[in-house]
Amino acid sequence: MTYEPRSEQPPSRGAHAGPPAENGAPTGNGWKTGFIILAIVLGLAVIAAVVWGVLAATGGSNPAPAPSTSTPTATPTPTPTPTPTPTPTPTAAAACTADQLSITLGQAEGAAGSTVVPLVFTNTGSAACTLQGFPQVAFVGDDNGTQLGAAAVPDDSTAVSSVALAPGATAAAQLTIEVAENFESCTVSAANGFRVFPPNSAGAVFVPTTDYSACTNTDVSLLKIGAVAAAG
Repeated sequence: MTYEPRSEQPPSRGAHAGPPAENGAPTGNGWKTGFIILAIVLGLAVIAAVVWGVLAATGGSNPAPAPSTSTPTATPTPTPTPTPTPTPTPTAAAACTADQLSITLGQAEGAAGSTVVPLVFTNTGSAACTLQGFPQVAFVGDDNGTQLGAAAVPDDSTAVSSVALAPGATAAAQLTIEVAENFESCTVSAANGFRVFPPNSAGAVFVPTTDYSACTNTDVSLLKIGAVAAAG
């Protein structure tokens, strides 16, 4: 018989590993896992402590709110101030013309060697007009309007002003008449009245009267006329 040699089998790994672990005792891998878990827990505790300390140091205040952005308010467009309409300046009335006036003699007053009689101007028109300055006055006669002697000279002692005459209103100028017979060089002539030109007028008005005598020679001045003034 042939005998084959029997190969020696190596002993199993657990044959001499020692006695088996007791129930409940951790193995080597179990200790490692426990240490890792413990390290994680301790790390989390440290982190939590740090966070708590930071919050405590800042007073636990909430973070400051982000600054709000305000929308700019639109500036209102100013309303333009309306320009006031200028009040029209009243237009001055035009100068009175001869056809707007009636001229009469007022109450005469005697003086030494002369007579003072007012020439009264009445606005007979439908519109207001003005008189300013000295009328032109002269004797007329011969029953045909012929001028007799020199025209009246202005009395510069009277003030000149503009007199407005509404329809129906009156103004007056004082006419001084010297007595013709008092002048030796005077050639006396009966007069039929006066020719009167209102101030600034080209037309004349005849004022009839036979109460006064004229001198035909022009070197004798019998008449003096004052400026027109408001009737008063």
